[in-house]
Amino acid sequence: MENKESGPQAFLDFVNQRLAKRQRELDAAVKFSSHYAQVESIVMELKAVRTKFTTLMRREGLL
Repeated sequence: MENKESGPQAFLDFVNQRLAKRQRELDAAVKFSSHYAQVESIVMELKAVRTKFTTLMRREGLL
């Protein structure tokens, strides 16, 4: 996020990029391995953060 625009949309873009990266990693991981469980947890947390952030920003009229 250095050298890029700041603000709600920039943060949302950052979260979406991280989510896409982790989702690709999850898709390539061996299911039922400890790595799969760890990445699956990260993906779920990123989705929760994205949902809460989007809801809040829309409520505030910033997105």
